[in-house]
Amino acid sequence: MGDFVLIPAPFFLSVKFGQNWGGIMRFLLRFFVFGLFISIVFYTESIAQAQDATLFTKYQDEKRQANTNTVTIISSSLASAYARFAEDLQNVLDDPKTNDVRVLPILGRGGGQNVLDILFLKGIDMGFVDQDNLAYFKKKEPALFANIEQRIHYIAKIGHQEFHVLTKSGVNSIEELRGKKVNFLKVLSASHLASENFFSILGINVEPTFYDHDLAVEKIKSGEIAAAFRTVAAPVPAFSNIKDTDGLKLLPLDSSTLPAGGYEKLLAIYLPAVLRNEDYPGVIAKGEPLPTLANSTVLAVYTWPENTDRYQRLAKFVTKFFTNIEKFRTGPRHPKWKEVNLAAEVPGWNRFKPAQQWLDANRGAETASSNELKVAFDSFLKEYSKASGSSDLTKVQKEALFGQFVKWWQTQKPQQAAR
Repeated sequence: MGDFVLIPAPFFLSVKFGQNWGGIMRFLLRFFVFGLFISIVFYTESIAQAQDATLFTKYQDEKRQANTNTVTIISSSLASAYARFAEDLQNVLDDPKTNDVRVLPILGRGGGQNVLDILFLKGIDMGFVDQDNLAYFKKKEPALFANIEQRIHYIAKIGHQEFHVLTKSGVNSIEELRGKKVNFLKVLSASHLASENFFSILGINVEPTFYDHDLAVEKIKSGEIAAAFRTVAAPVPAFSNIKDTDGLKLLPLDSSTLPAGGYEKLLAIYLPAVLRNEDYPGVIAKGEPLPTLANSTVLAVYTWPENTDRYQRLAKFVTKFFTNIEKFRTGPRHPKWKEVNLAAEVPGWNRFKPAQQWLDANRGAETASSNELKVAFDSFLKEYSKASGSSDLTKVQKEALFGQFVKWWQTQKPQQAAR
């Protein structure tokens, strides 16, 4: 190979353009302008990329912030107590100014479906369910739900849902419903699960139907079905609107209306309760409290691993919820909040660790009742024992009745002050 020879640019240009220096200058000018254009294009592109990167970073920051403190709660239909509980939690705890906790309520199907949604539905942290729901699923599918009590814990017990057994006036015992059609409300609803468990414990076979409440009432009147069984936080308009001329009644649930030994079996799971004329004037006589049973409603939570963001969000929620519990007992909140005792335990359930830690650190935060309230409650217990024929109540059962009594007592205080 020969040696390379460098040819000076002026000679090269003179070969290309001859002695036409004007052409040379025009060529150089065009070359310069083209280079400048390319530089501007690359510079503009780099600025755009930098701006895009800044916007993307801001977008990611906003997205991260929106999810940092957000927790979800699945409830039930708008007309349910579950939905009202969830709305109250949002209204009290969700502060846009601090954004330290954001509560996102979700309307669900309620009842047992909420248990399944907490377990399996992506994005669900908590939900309102009934105390007997875990046992129901363990019994139905032991293999699938063998360790359900380890996967779902409870934060707190949120009041009770009383059993309402609506029948024609001529029905006087549960035994009379054997082999007949009884409405259980929606499939997998709280009423469905409790009804199925109730009749199973008593050994009474009935034919379940799944009509909405209003339709079920019409079918009782027409004689197409014998009764409607529903668990719901009393009072509820669906029963309050029934007139004494409708020929319907709420069946008392105690040792006199249940098969022999049945009441005691049910009290091993459910709690004693009382419905009053003030709740349902159309179906309960004045001065004659109606004994019944109640299921505990709990705020259940999925047990995320402790090292996850979801767990930390829920821990923040628990702290703010428990710290602000008094705000739920005043103002336009559901009356069941007045019954809430954060320290109340739920048999068969495990407490969510952050909730237990808060309770351990705040012993005595839930103040004891006054002497006046205690004396009045003792009188209430005597009244209940007389109505139900039951005097031997456990600590948990008395606690349940105390919640109901507090609700009634608070309605009486204004009347006493006016006398």
